[in-house]
Amino acid sequence: MKSYDPVISNIIADSQEAEQLRDKLNRRQFLNRLAVGVGGIGGALSTLPAFAQLSSGQLQPDATQAVPLTPVVEAVGKEVWTDDQLNEDVVSELMDQAMMKLTGRTSAKEAWRDIVLPDDIVGIKINPLAGPELSTHAIIVDKIIEGLYSAGVLRKQIIIWDRFEEHLLNAGYPIRQDEGDVRTFASDTEGVGYDDEVFYESEKDSITRRENESTLSRYSRIVSQMVDVLINVPVLKHHEMAGVSGCLKNLAFGSVDNTRRFHGKPLYCNPAIAEILEHKVLREKLVLNIVDGLVASFDKGPTYHAESAWKYGSLFVSTDPVILDVLVLQTVNQKREEMELDSVSKFSNHISTASALGLGTNTLDEADLQRIEV
Repeated sequence: MKSYDPVISNIIADSQEAEQLRDKLNRRQFLNRLAVGVGGIGGALSTLPAFAQLSSGQLQPDATQAVPLTPVVEAVGKEVWTDDQLNEDVVSELMDQAMMKLTGRTSAKEAWRDIVLPDDIVGIKINPLAGPELSTHAIIVDKIIEGLYSAGVLRKQIIIWDRFEEHLLNAGYPIRQDEGDVRTFASDTEGVGYDDEVFYESEKDSITRRENESTLSRYSRIVSQMVDVLINVPVLKHHEMAGVSGCLKNLAFGSVDNTRRFHGKPLYCNPAIAEILEHKVLREKLVLNIVDGLVASFDKGPTYHAESAWKYGSLFVSTDPVILDVLVLQTVNQKREEMELDSVSKFSNHISTASALGLGTNTLDEADLQRIEV
């Protein structure tokens, strides 16, 4: 990796600013928090994990409910990690079982056929920002490719991508553009770039952080021109400016340029994340979300810090990115509570905004939560 990465440097600077403001708010609002609790979408949720709530009967679905519940799967691998060694066979089985549980199919091959068509060009959006320690694991990407191939999608029809080439390389994803095989490249790879005709325009930003004083954020040509469907594979992690970095932020801010302008106070990425995802080049193409929780972080995100990361050994899977981010937020908050840190729900308002725009549900009792163990 380069000795100086301006993207990471900007993230660190913005994170420090957010943390300083947060410290001030925490001191000022300490008594209020004791009296009324922390607001945000997580404020009304139990501190139990979502699936513990389901098993305890708190979220049992109403048999008379007319609207179908959103299928959501948590796959837990008890033997994913042996000390610091990742058991790829267990992860492979975890993925297969999760896909079968999500779709109700009896084989992973049948499950993947429910997700994609043989002639689809598939974009796999990973999150490589935090380097090899806290990026989308290659074994998960390999299993997705295997599943796509079993559904009739040729390897040459698959693109692994992110916004920055340097981050892909640093996370262990070499740039490959051979049209006869799986391709891996970024929006800033030569010949790719951004679409001048497809953009998100907003003045709800920080003027001083605009790139070239522009109020436009252009969509990557990867999403506007190159792929038919998208599979979103974020990492389960904390984010200083948005509370968490899950499905919504990974795909939204990974798909457009000129995003730093949304990081500053008082927006903290809201409503930009949801409004960017509302565009048809993302909303209509997104077919699956798989949250990589093999390693997760509860603080100092989105970059990697060993002291705030833990081996969670789980995956969250659904077609709905909003409900998965509710679970990501709940998981991070529960871990923060264990570590005697404050909830980050009040900084994750982009999740409720996304729900209000119809991008998914942020209500757990509208989800069919299923848990499997391998």
